[in-house]
Order: sequence, then C-alpha cells, then structure tokens
Amino acid sequence: LGSFFHQWGPTCQGTVDGPPTGNYTCGDEEGTAQTLGRCAGWAGMYRDVMNEQLGDDDSARLASAEFSASTHHSVLHSCTDTTTLRKTYLAQVEAGNDAGVELFWWSWKMPHGGAFRPAWSFKHFLHRLGVDGFGPDESELICGR
Repeated sequence: LGSFFHQWGPTCQGTVDGPPTGNYTCGDEEGTAQTLGRCAGWAGMYRDVMNEQLGDDDSARLASAEFSASTHHSVLHSCTDTTTLRKTYLAQVEAGNDAGVELFWWSWKMPHGGAFRPAWSFKHFLHRLGVDGFGPDESELICGR
C-alpha cells in the first residue's frame, strides 16, 4: 500500500500561474499532456519496485491509498478548471490500471472543503464531469450558525 501525490512534486505540478510555480499552466493542453505523460509513470515504477522486492510477477495486490485530481498542493495555485482536472484524473487511472495498482480517491465528499472541493471531493468531481445522479457536494449547514 502506498500513495503518490504528483501535486507535491515540483516537476509534476500544474498551476493557474504556470512556470515557475508549476510545470504547466492550467488549460495548456500540450504542457499538461507532456507533464502527465511523464508523471503518471509512478504506478509502473511502484509495480516494478514491489515486484523486485517481493520477487513477484505482478501477482501482488497493490494500491495507492489516496489520490485526487489536484494539480498543486496549494489551493491558491491549483487548477480548478474541469478540463485539466479530468485529464489529471484520467492519466492517473490509466497508469494505475496499466500497472495493476488499485486507486482510492482522497475523499467521497467535502461539503465544507471550499476551494479544495473541485479536485478533492469525488462526488463534486463527478458532478462537474456531468455524470448523472451526482449533485454538487454542498452542505445545507453553514459553519458559525
């Protein structure tokens, strides 16, 4: 069981303000594709290392304990546009599937997550992707009342 957050790695981050804060600017299709193509390789490396350590042939059940669509550890810099978040999500899912690594999303919902919700709340993310049956991840309760 392990976890890898590309949003913490300076060579894998995407930001609203672009370089040098991040490796690519949100919405930059070419920069996003290049970065995600390189950084999504973590799952294959994880599989290879574990196979070597265990003397195994891909039969070990591996999982990444948590992942999200986030592109940067700071909400002030992280991409919030659905297109970039979707690409981040799909790159990680494809890498996990290719390497046989199960993925577990950071959290199902974060009704009080504020600006973190677009990339960290799976329910809200599915809503933003337009998946039927998923409404926005909002709480009816307001803190302080």
